[in-house]
Amino acid sequence: MRRIWAISGSPELVAAQYRTLRSQIPMMYALMIVDAAFLAVATFEQVPLMLSVGAPILLGLLALVRALMWVRRRGACPAATDMRRYLRGTVVVAAVLSAAFGGWGLVLMEYANPTQTFAIALYIFVGAIGCCYCLQTLPAAARFVLLLGAAPVTIRLLFSQDWYLAGIGANFILVATVLFRMLSSYHRGFIDVLNSRSEMLAEQARAQSAERRAQQLAYHDALTELPNRRALSEHLAGLRFLAPERAVALLVLDLDHFKAVNDVHGHHAGDELLQRVADCLTDIVGDSGRAYRLGGDEFAITLDQERPDIDATERIARRIVDVLAAPFWIDGLVHHIGGSIGISVYPRDAPDSDTLMRRADIALYQAKACGRSQYRLFERAMDAAIVRRSVLEQEFRRDLAQGGFRPYYQPIVHLESEAITGFEMLARWERDDGVDVGPSEFIPIAEECGLVGELMLNLLEQACADATAWDPGLTLSINVSPTQLKDRWLGEKILRVLTKAGLPPRRLKLEITENALIAEPAHAKSIIESLKNQGVLLALDDFGTGYSSIQHLRILPFDNLKIDRSFITGIEQDPEAHRMAVSMIHLAFNLGLSVVAEGVESAGVFAILKEIGCAEGQGYFFGRPVSQSGALALLERARPDATSEERRAG
Repeated sequence: MRRIWAISGSPELVAAQYRTLRSQIPMMYALMIVDAAFLAVATFEQVPLMLSVGAPILLGLLALVRALMWVRRRGACPAATDMRRYLRGTVVVAAVLSAAFGGWGLVLMEYANPTQTFAIALYIFVGAIGCCYCLQTLPAAARFVLLLGAAPVTIRLLFSQDWYLAGIGANFILVATVLFRMLSSYHRGFIDVLNSRSEMLAEQARAQSAERRAQQLAYHDALTELPNRRALSEHLAGLRFLAPERAVALLVLDLDHFKAVNDVHGHHAGDELLQRVADCLTDIVGDSGRAYRLGGDEFAITLDQERPDIDATERIARRIVDVLAAPFWIDGLVHHIGGSIGISVYPRDAPDSDTLMRRADIALYQAKACGRSQYRLFERAMDAAIVRRSVLEQEFRRDLAQGGFRPYYQPIVHLESEAITGFEMLARWERDDGVDVGPSEFIPIAEECGLVGELMLNLLEQACADATAWDPGLTLSINVSPTQLKDRWLGEKILRVLTKAGLPPRRLKLEITENALIAEPAHAKSIIESLKNQGVLLALDDFGTGYSSIQHLRILPFDNLKIDRSFITGIEQDPEAHRMAVSMIHLAFNLGLSVVAEGVESAGVFAILKEIGCAEGQGYFFGRPVSQSGALALLERARPDATSEERRAG
């Protein structure tokens, strides 16, 4: 029995386990407290107070006490014997608390219906998985969590009379089996990495100590103590002497949202964050390579390999992205950043160091363009894409100055009467060579070049002039990008265009996405309120795809919302999409807002939206984007004496 609680291994292994657990165990106990709270709320009305209130409070207090004990140890450096004692205590407490949580879950199931039984089991099992992740460097504790915490409720599910719950229990067993194997594999790898690191660091320390001292000032960054750009250049200059079978992977890393930390919290916080990032990179890379700080928020990593090993390179890149996506706590404040990584490999992707660096930068650009907080391996097509983008940017600037962009219009239709109520303006690039370049390609170029505002105002002038030829009751809708909301004078510029064209502000509707509101909340609120006061209509675009839709509808003066097409296109076949659409429409109705559904492409979708009370629709079923002449033709076909088929013709 004593052997179960024993903590074996070298002092280095025990120290590494202790350091890892010191940062992860407080999060584990926070997860346990949250799970207990959710279970208490979910079963409050069905079980006695001692089970729904007393038990979670007791368990939560025990978890809180243990969490505080580990938090207090963060700054300490205990002796090896103390660390072994702490780890042994962790195994014991893991067994006791797991048994307590599992037992509590079993008792709750006696009062629960099948739905609540599933919820209880899910909370217990998901909590156990989270705890196993936090305790994976201490496999004995993690196994107790599965055996004493998750196993009882899983067995209870297996022997339930409900085949659905029994199936879930069987699935839990499969997941637990996988976790058991993963714990063993991770621990073996953990020990191997530690042993390898200790041996290599000892050897490197003896051989390179004198050289490091001499090169410290010239080749290292003063803030992070990482090698600098000069050190990276010299390292890559040695590629020409590399043996044919060897390879070097270069990872170029840019921090996402780092500027906001400097701007809001000052350079001291930024410096602290850079040091933490440098420590993270050094820990992740270990002896497999070297991390560099190139300047600002840009870092690099080189991985020296016996042969090109893309899988190992991707594992390291993925781990870096995951670590940087986690919150950083500095001086009592939490900072959320992230990292984008571009990867190129010598000699696979480049014949020399300059090309290797340039192609890693190209891959980094692609990672940022695809949404940030991810990595990209260089591909040959990227070179062609960069050249194409450069050419497109030059042609974009030329055609913008020469009036090569035109507004097109897609009708917005009142579903009950099938009458056109307005048009959404869409940008089209009319090129001399006839090659089609869509908005999804040239709008990002306009934003990156700082020309999206000029493009929008140019198109708005043409669209307002066109709208004066429409029925006075029709509206003109335009999209506003996050970049435009950085312009403090956007509202005044829009009103100036309306005044010049003689178009009443009530006929213009600005469509603003939730992402734009999140990116520039202060500017957005000021611009929205200013334009609203002048009579301009406001719509929340792509509703349901952002992070805080309800909050924006509550605090900002929107007139209507547009349900994103992702919720509409599957409304005929997907019951969940149908329920979501109904919920959004009811929400808008209760808030006094009208609804426009995007992506109406069939008569079936049209009929369903009409039935559930959606006010307006937009999509190919009513018409594709057309020029001004096409819009006038649509309005002519939509005259009162035309039939429904004629109104949708063409």
